This record gives sequence, C-alpha cells and structure tokens, in this order.
Amino acid sequence: MQIKISLSPRSIVTYLALGVLFFTVVSIGIQICKYVFDYRDGWMKMFNLDRELNFPTWYSAWMIGFCSILLQIIAIGKKQQSDRYAADWKLLSFIFMLMAIDEVLSIHEILIIPEVSQALNLPWFLHSMWVIPGTVFVVWFAKRYSKFSRHLPLKSQQHFISAACIYVGGALAMEMIGSHLAQAQGQQNLFYALVATAEEVMEMAGIIIFIYGLLYYLSQWTDILNLQINILDPRAKSYRLPSNKK
Repeated sequence: MQIKISLSPRSIVTYLALGVLFFTVVSIGIQICKYVFDYRDGWMKMFNLDRELNFPTWYSAWMIGFCSILLQIIAIGKKQQSDRYAADWKLLSFIFMLMAIDEVLSIHEILIIPEVSQALNLPWFLHSMWVIPGTVFVVWFAKRYSKFSRHLPLKSQQHFISAACIYVGGALAMEMIGSHLAQAQGQQNLFYALVATAEEVMEMAGIIIFIYGLLYYLSQWTDILNLQINILDPRAKSYRLPSNKK
C-alpha cells in the first residue's frame, strides 16, 4: 500500500503558531483573573504557561519531539548519501529528544535552589543556577556547530540561527530576568507572571521557526521523500533452519 502525504511548511507552522497563540491568550487571561480579580480555580493550572505537566508543556514537548523526528529523517538520508555531516544531524536529533524529555520532566529545574545561589553570593542573573550549565552548553553548541552551519544554504542558516537566538533568548535571558524578579518581588504578582509567559512564548516561537527551517530544508533538498515503513506481524515467528553440521 502506498500512502501519499503532502506537507506545506507554511501551513504546518501556521497551525502550530495558532496553538501557541491560543495558549498565550488563555495564560495571560488566567494571570489577569488571578492577580487582578483574585479568581483562582484548579483548571487554571492546566493552561498556565508558567506551570509544568499541563497542556502547554505537552504541546511544547510535542513540537520539540517533532524537530527530533525531522532531524533523524535528515540524518538517515544524509548517511545514505555518505554526507560528511550525517553524524551532526544525528547528534542534533538526539539533543532535541533530550530537550523534549526535559520539557516534560523539568529536570533542569532541579538546579533552581534559591538558598544555594544566596549562599554562593551569585549575581542576580544567576539566581536560577541551571542557567550556568545552560550557558556552558550554548557556548559548546555554538562552537560545535559553527562549521556545520556554514555549509548550509544561506536561507537555512537564517532560519536556524534565528530560531536559536529566539529560543535561547527565552530559555536563558528571560529566565535570568524572571529569577531576579522572583528574588526581588516574589513570584506571586502579575509582572513576574507576564515575564514567565514571555519566556515560554519565546521558546515555543523559536521551536516553530526551527520546524519551518527543517521543513524548508527538506523541500529544497528533495522534492519527494520516499519513506518506507515495514510493520511486522507480532504473531509471526522466526524459525532457524536446521544445520547440516555435525
């Protein structure tokens, strides 16, 4: 059986952006209801961009996972062509898979320990200690993929670099600002909530731009992607032929 699927990068990112817009508007509305009108209800946590294990978290994790799948598809194709950068694409896919897992489990937030940052007398922009290894990773990543990015077409370079800058700007820069506000004014106020919302929106916007960049790269690399999937019958048993050796 042959199934033909046509993908439009512009249509896909439009639908993804509408999802982000929906969660953004709902989250801002929730923050206003919470801090202006003092309306609080349990369902609000499920749409709050500054909360974990809710609908926005799973939506963001799904988009990051989709990036990992697209990167893996490119890596497989590049390997078949004996491309010198096939391993780089594969490593990118692995990194995004870890990012998707972290988005769901929030592993990086284990390092957000205010008492430790105060004891070490860290500057205001390092109150969330996870930004230290995060910054180290960004520096390593930029150095590791500088040569890789230069071999890409100019349009793809623009897509990938723009996506990285927006995502890192939300994940690190806005996190630093938010952690400072949390230390100075606490987290239970509208201003902090809006900064935290902006952080999440920037991260998701960066992922959407990256998805568009990957789909655009695929469209320029090959017009038709032949993807063969073999589904094995779980009831089938493999038998070993008897050996004639004695």
